Amino acid sequence: MKLTRVFSVLALLMFTISFAQKNNKIDYSMYPKAKDGYEQKIITLKTLPNEENYSIEIFAGKKTLVDTCNNFFLAGSFEQKTVDGWGYDYFNFESNGNVAGTLMGCFDNKSVEKIVHAQSIQTRYNSKLPIIVYIPKGYTLEYRVWKADEKFNLVK
Repeated sequence: MKLTRVFSVLALLMFTISFAQKNNKIDYSMYPKAKDGYEQKIITLKTLPNEENYSIEIFAGKKTLVDTCNNFFLAGSFEQKTVDGWGYDYFNFESNGNVAGTLMGCFDNKSVEKIVHAQSIQTRYNSKLPIIVYIPKGYTLEYRVWKADEKFNLVK
């Protein structure tokens, strides 16, 4: 009898966990669908203590052949928008794909495939909401977490 009760409790527990996992699925339907030629990227952040001491830097990039001695950058920019009626922010990255760089003479004249980044954008760290970014297909999206060392008081 005790064994049957244990199995019943275990089955109920497994059902509850399974149901909770299915219902904890995050709904992104309020965000706009990616337009033709673009894709939606979702960055989810882990919960941290004192999240106000952190920020996120987001980079969009494109793989391209470049030489080994110049510095290159991708033409493009981020635009922050808000989902109407929800107040959730998201970012659009627009680029014509042009890559520019310094014009130093290279002695080895070697080319390598490298991800060339556009100007990044910084936003606050908030693990409760995803960071939604729309980028052209074939581009990369990366991010970096920044942490403040200490807080300074304003001098009066």
